[in-house]
Amino acid sequence: MKKNLILTDCDGVLLNWEKSFIAWMTEQGFSADPTNSSYDMHKRFGERKAKIKQLVREFNNSAWIGFLKPHKDAVFGVTELASKGWRFGAITSLSEDTYAKKLREYNLEQLFGDVFDFVTCIDTGADKDETLLPYKDSGLYWIEDKPENAKLGVDFGLKSIMLRHKHNANFSYDGVHTVDNWAQIVNYIN
Repeated sequence: MKKNLILTDCDGVLLNWEKSFIAWMTEQGFSADPTNSSYDMHKRFGERKAKIKQLVREFNNSAWIGFLKPHKDAVFGVTELASKGWRFGAITSLSEDTYAKKLREYNLEQLFGDVFDFVTCIDTGADKDETLLPYKDSGLYWIEDKPENAKLGVDFGLKSIMLRHKHNANFSYDGVHTVDNWAQIVNYIN
């Protein structure tokens, strides 16, 4: 296994999924509660969980998914690490749709260039246990924003880095290194 490989989530780490989803929902006629900044979209839009799950799946399979903006300073961080010889492997709970995956790959290449050895797409909201299992005890870096997946990385013997958001700000787990941006990721890895 390549030791210069960094495993990373996409949405909320490399890409600003949340902002685009809110814009898409607005175009669909839904209104977000401006006073609610919850990560749980059913709370933000005042819709049933099942309805929001279906809408997230629809959004993730739409053309919008190929044109997400980068998250914070992700372009800087990825470019900086790539210039030092690092390669990336993306593992994302996006969709199992072939064309959604192609759009995700297109979006990543347009923003970050040819730095990804692979992009693995699993079903919308799916757990990453099985997908991370082949990397168990590899000691690779794993960048994530979902606390359960950051913890899973540590439990699988990965060097887990969690990008802080409002939804995970209070999460703490021994072995998970928490950062606020990609500049801190670059400093930590280098």
